Amino acid sequence: MHEDKFFAERSHLIHKLKAKDSTGRWAYYFVYIRPALEQEFLKALDLNQSIDLEDYGKIIGCCYGEKPNDKLKALLKEKYGFDV
Repeated sequence: MHEDKFFAERSHLIHKLKAKDSTGRWAYYFVYIRPALEQEFLKALDLNQSIDLEDYGKIIGCCYGEKPNDKLKALLKEKYGFDV
């Protein structure tokens, strides 16, 4: 519960991105990026290489596909108050 509140209060640090996972499948991610690593994360994205999102923060929600599915939208709304 404490973690949910933490992320809800830091929505400006939640990045939404569509990317292929390590198996080559499209996935949609919502990732909390630690403030100290945000610039490094953005630079890594610009390199268009494979990166481990967990090196920069925490994945708070994800699903396969090119857009968030209803289950993911409901989870983000319930846990963090995010409207996707």
